[in-house]
Amino acid sequence: MSERILIIGAGAIGSYLGAYLTRAGRQVTLIDPWAENVETIRRDGVSLEGLTPEEHFTVPLNVLHLGDAQRLHREPPFDIGLVALKSYDTLWATQFIRPFIRPEGVIASAQNCINDARVASVAGKENTLGIVITIAAELYAPGKVRRGNQRGVPGTLRVGEFGGGITPRLQRVGELLQPVDTVLVTPDLYAHRWTKLSINAMRNSIAAASGLTGNDLIRHERVRRFAIRLGGEAAQVGLAQGLALDTINRSTPEGLVKAAQGDAHALAEAEANFLSYVELGTQSEHQRPSMGQDIRRQRRTEIDYMNGLIVEVGQQVGVPTPANAAIVDAIHQIERGQLSPSPELIVQLDESLQR
Repeated sequence: MSERILIIGAGAIGSYLGAYLTRAGRQVTLIDPWAENVETIRRDGVSLEGLTPEEHFTVPLNVLHLGDAQRLHREPPFDIGLVALKSYDTLWATQFIRPFIRPEGVIASAQNCINDARVASVAGKENTLGIVITIAAELYAPGKVRRGNQRGVPGTLRVGEFGGGITPRLQRVGELLQPVDTVLVTPDLYAHRWTKLSINAMRNSIAAASGLTGNDLIRHERVRRFAIRLGGEAAQVGLAQGLALDTINRSTPEGLVKAAQGDAHALAEAEANFLSYVELGTQSEHQRPSMGQDIRRQRRTEIDYMNGLIVEVGQQVGVPTPANAAIVDAIHQIERGQLSPSPELIVQLDESLQR
């Protein structure tokens, strides 16, 4: 394929996508606001790491500072734009790259949360796709990306039209992304978005509030059970919207709801499914969900776009979400320096909800 691809955001996911696509011969340009990261990539390329030796390699990338991007007006327009920055950067990032995308081209959110409507508000519904990505990656130093979960799991990238359905251009984008990992072309983008949001609700917020890695938060019984409660609330909100949710941390959404509501058999099954990530070694000991990374680096989190959205939509559909509301408040206090992350904080949140 000869499509030209523009990615705004050379962080963990943007660099990972850019590296695999560039290595496969795709025409890729990245734009990033972190000057040190840009200069490192220009000098040394992007170095990727993963769970297997085959995933360790370095690729030179074409990357620009934000201030250099206006020179792109001198080049042919891009066919595809990918937004790979934080959710709170979605609107300005989409506006920034829109002039460089040809009028009939597409822009897709390749982000953690549900930002497709924000992209569409700038690019137009008819020019908006979405990519649901279940790659656990960390930019642990400028130009260095470490993947912490297994490669090759079916449907690691799920590509859909904002307006639903399967189109020829959607299938072309799916083919374009195949060098990155397995791709599923879906007619129901929003259901896959909510499935991933439910997973993020269990992992990201817990990592941020507890300070634990992905594996350690699973090993800690009280933390693990609170995570299951968060996921169960999220799944219940998704089901109340009529969504055909996929499995959530290897549990059915219905089973996760029962587990969160105290069904002993369902809870035991949900815990076993959660623990299997550690027992089967499909997740690196280094892996730390992105919100946990943000707290460690004293950056703003996406809590309002993850668990906060679950609370908001739960109110709309009449589903109580007390655990999600509690952790949103806790993360806000951590961001303000009023609380410190710890497993004990999760235990306190759990006990406060049981009173």
